[in-house]
Amino acid sequence: MKPRKKNNFFTFIFSFCPGAAEMYMGFMKNGFSILAVFLAAVAALEGLRADFFLAVAALIYIFAFFHARNVAKLDDESFAAYEDKYIWEEFVSGKALKIKDETMRKILAVIMIIIGLGLGWNYIVDVVCQFIPGYLWSTIYPIIDKLPSLAFAVVLVVGGILLISGKKHELSSEEVA
Repeated sequence: MKPRKKNNFFTFIFSFCPGAAEMYMGFMKNGFSILAVFLAAVAALEGLRADFFLAVAALIYIFAFFHARNVAKLDDESFAAYEDKYIWEEFVSGKALKIKDETMRKILAVIMIIIGLGLGWNYIVDVVCQFIPGYLWSTIYPIIDKLPSLAFAVVLVVGGILLISGKKHELSSEEVA
């Protein structure tokens, strides 16, 4: 499908669903990646009960709306030159971020596992709470309720440490060369 400008009214209406206007105009990678990132944030909000994902989802929603409007308002020459690429490639300065399909599948699999564990945890807590006496439940519940958020926080911290250590290793190898 070759991207092309379409009806301004429908493009505006589709702008209210993250990624839909881009897909309507024929930018399938761009639109799908915006939609996937937005839905991952919403699923994480529900599955992990981490309230900060509400802010992330809101930011993605607002970005997606204005991104669609800006793409739709490009002049014909700029529109024809606009590349259909994943949304994260737009934020990398210099060279484009190239993620292999296999790597992308692994990343999506890890995200799905984490969100699935969070949703499963919520179900297990709902079932187990019926067997715990009320006087104990009021003490245990705050700990159990925040456990998925704590686990996600640990994953973020470990991921950040790995990114920093990888960057230090990369910088030290550049100094040697």
